[in-house]
Amino acid sequence: MLVPIVTKKLPLLLGFLIAVGPLSTDMYLPAFPQIAVDFHNQAAPQISLAAYFVGLAFGQMTIGALSDRLGRRSPLLVGLVIYTLASIGCAFCWSVSSLAVFRFLAALGCSAGVVVPRAMVRDLADGPAAAKLFSKLVLVMGVAPIVAPMLGAMVVL
Repeated sequence: MLVPIVTKKLPLLLGFLIAVGPLSTDMYLPAFPQIAVDFHNQAAPQISLAAYFVGLAFGQMTIGALSDRLGRRSPLLVGLVIYTLASIGCAFCWSVSSLAVFRFLAALGCSAGVVVPRAMVRDLADGPAAAKLFSKLVLVMGVAPIVAPMLGAMVVL
């Protein structure tokens, strides 16, 4: 049986994948006033954020089961493709409902980055090695929501 080796690049990759979820939520917050203006609807940002959280919750439940059944790679890659295409769709949406649909789809795809890296840690490491890797991922999960609004504000400005 082959024993996978946890390289120095693996925590970076897993950290990036885990950071996509918090970054997608919190970078978006500084744009709320502009979204309301663009859609002439004060509720547009709240609707899109609610759709995102529903998609994220539903996606985490389904992608976890899929990654256990199909392996880690395919669900992760499909999720990243869905996330990327839906994010592009958000940039070109024409109504509040289309924004909500694309944000929902983006969250479904993004949930792969939230769930699969944690399962990969469980697959690749155990004991102290797993604890060390999880601690690095928890650091990313804690820092990403802190820096994301600042990054989002830089993009909006």
